[in-house]
Amino acid sequence: MATYTNRYRVDASFEDTIEAVTAALGEEGFGILSDIDVQGAFREKLDAEFGQYRILGACNPGIAYDALDEEFELGALLPCNVVVYDDGDATGVSVVDPTQLFSVVDNDDLESLVEEVDSRLETALEAVPDAEPVAD
Repeated sequence: MATYTNRYRVDASFEDTIEAVTAALGEEGFGILSDIDVQGAFREKLDAEFGQYRILGACNPGIAYDALDEEFELGALLPCNVVVYDDGDATGVSVVDPTQLFSVVDNDDLESLVEEVDSRLETALEAVPDAEPVAD
């Protein structure tokens, strides 16, 4: 299973989970810069069916500013993606693990920012009602 994400199962509908995740991220200073409806894109572009799957591009502007000020090319790794999907049994949420994502950047000055993003993302996802972490 993936070690580059932190996963949660949510006892709520897909749409309710999107709303709850967006609100919880907002409480931690993250806005949603992009919202990709993978199901809709596959239907439109490939005429293929796929389950409900949305990719939310979450960004905390203050942290992003500080990170880009420190490491200009870091924008290639932004925003932090949060995936909400219906796996047939429950609604799943996967959020990129910033410590894994930014391990490719050789800049120790980013360590405190990465830790802050990791902490805020964890706090946000744990605040989603009826969300339970999934162990690897």
